[in-house]
Amino acid sequence: MSEKTAVRIREKWIDDVKVIACILVVLGHFFQSMTKANILPASDLYKWFNTTIYYFHVPLFFICSGYLYQKYSKVNSAGSWCKNVAKKALALGVPYATFTTATWVLKKIFSSSVNDQIGGLGDTLFLHPTAPYWYLYALFFIFLVTPTFSSVKAAAVGLIVALAAKVLILTGGGYSVYAVSTVLSNEIWFVLGMSICAFNVQMKGRKVQGTIFGMLFIILSIVVYATKIGGSAISFIMGLLACVAVILMVADFEEKFGRGMEILAKYTMPIFLMHTLLAAPLRSVLLKIGIKNAVIHVVLGLGISFVGPIIAAWIMKKTKWLEFFLYPSQRSLFTK
Repeated sequence: MSEKTAVRIREKWIDDVKVIACILVVLGHFFQSMTKANILPASDLYKWFNTTIYYFHVPLFFICSGYLYQKYSKVNSAGSWCKNVAKKALALGVPYATFTTATWVLKKIFSSSVNDQIGGLGDTLFLHPTAPYWYLYALFFIFLVTPTFSSVKAAAVGLIVALAAKVLILTGGGYSVYAVSTVLSNEIWFVLGMSICAFNVQMKGRKVQGTIFGMLFIILSIVVYATKIGGSAISFIMGLLACVAVILMVADFEEKFGRGMEILAKYTMPIFLMHTLLAAPLRSVLLKIGIKNAVIHVVLGLGISFVGPIIAAWIMKKTKWLEFFLYPSQRSLFTK
């Protein structure tokens, strides 16, 4: 049985959490583009929603990655570290380079109508990654510096180190180099995922706690937005509350999710990689031909953000070799 299959069977909550995180990432990018293009108004509801999801949607991805890393990998020696780095360089590097380059090309082509300009290709690939691909960039560097835990004691030490790194970034240190700052900032989420596995945290049967955390998060998010309280420390605390709420509720309700969730779970990677690549050109084309109706933009934009990547992934799978750009570790000669 492959690792991917094993995860689907044994850890369904991981797939479901990734689907929720992916949906929020798509919605965040989509509505940002709509407001920046003045197709939708930047209302208080939009501003609250956009601020709120950014507390936790990407941290959820890091938590899921950390959990799977701890559960299915053993990286505690120079040899295993080298093997893991090579594996991750392939698995993350190919889609990162492919879709970052595609995004860079499209932004240059549509430079007069895109919302955010972009620098040189080399700078974008190696020094200042663009959204949403910065997650793959950050994840690779986290893998470089994070061994798996051999014991509960090691997990506790890892949590302390990750928390110290977070405190450093919260107090203004480590910002000069992006690769360093992104590891310091996101290591805590990755290690929290590893610790859930290492500590064998039982999450089922805790929907009441999850609901309480969720309600507390919603209330505090409204208070924080209304009072304009900001800062990285507040964002971290809010993100922690939201991640706990989402994971506990999903773990308890996973059997009640429908077929749609299962379908989306198969395509979270393609949707994550391709949603902006497809939605942004469509928006530009619609604007160029004079279509500014918000309803048309929302329906077509969200439709292509989700359905487009699924269709593209299906076509790439049928051609076999094209799937390499999505899942290179599965198609690589090194895995044969």
